[in-house]
Amino acid sequence: MHLLKTLGVAMAVAAAWPLQAQEAFPRRPVTIVVPFSAGGVTDLFARTTGLKLGALWGQPVIVENRVGAGTIIGTQHVSRAPADGYTLLFTSYAFTSNPELRKNLPYSPAAFRPVALLGSTHNILLVNNKLKGKSLAELIALAKAQGPKGGLSLGSSGAGSSPHIGAELFAQQAGIPFTHVPYKGQGPAMIDLTSGVFDGMFDGMSSYPQVQRGSVTAVAIAAPKRHPDAPELPTFRELGMDFVAGSWFGLLAPAGVPDEIVAKINADMREVLKDPELKAQIAKTGLQVSTSTPEAFGKFLAQETQKLRNLIRQGAKIDIN
Repeated sequence: MHLLKTLGVAMAVAAAWPLQAQEAFPRRPVTIVVPFSAGGVTDLFARTTGLKLGALWGQPVIVENRVGAGTIIGTQHVSRAPADGYTLLFTSYAFTSNPELRKNLPYSPAAFRPVALLGSTHNILLVNNKLKGKSLAELIALAKAQGPKGGLSLGSSGAGSSPHIGAELFAQQAGIPFTHVPYKGQGPAMIDLTSGVFDGMFDGMSSYPQVQRGSVTAVAIAAPKRHPDAPELPTFRELGMDFVAGSWFGLLAPAGVPDEIVAKINADMREVLKDPELKAQIAKTGLQVSTSTPEAFGKFLAQETQKLRNLIRQGAKIDIN
């Protein structure tokens, strides 16, 4: 009887051990991989939330920039990481666009599981001040008047970027021709837009200071409602076009991370995103903080993928090579 009692206690302790290990997460430093350069919006968002998360956990949260190949290098690294929750991916729009636009990716989207949607930004249509048409109706009329071989010239921060896809969606929905002018980054594109090298560009709220300085003109924002930092800027919907486009920011983990750990990271992320100081820092970039369950984030990613897939099926030519 004594032996059976001892065995029973041992089995109970053994059964409880995995739960205790999960509840103790994290027991060591956590690495958040950002597949973008340091100093950018995604990097700033990751570092700001990482500091708050580390304070909550009592463990260091290390933000590691693994840059290259249009976010592929950093994303691939996380896809091969142990599925224990200690290596996470903080990424944005390229996660859903790369599988649709690039061949022979060294990872599959199925190698990840969604953890949390963290924020979003919607694109503004900006035009140079030299352009005759400044309103949405004038721009569409101008593009149509120039014929199928002309149209608007719309720049972007890079082929396959959120601003590029925004331009493709806009042109398709408006029924106008356009010429894409890709740049290597938002900075060089903005310089040439203000100089009048091309007609317009879609970009996030981080570019709105250029509008406030009078360097460029904002036509409309592709958002469901007006942005709190630009209440004077109408949405496309208000101007008669049901057009919403932009980027998102979220956290993903290797596919095998246990449900309990994913749920804990999600809950703790949602908690730190309530912090007033964090919200104030993020607001400076023009981003809007948002949260979701892992399941809702998964559905959101599927919708973003399908939106781009439909665009390609309907004839958009998106060359990112």
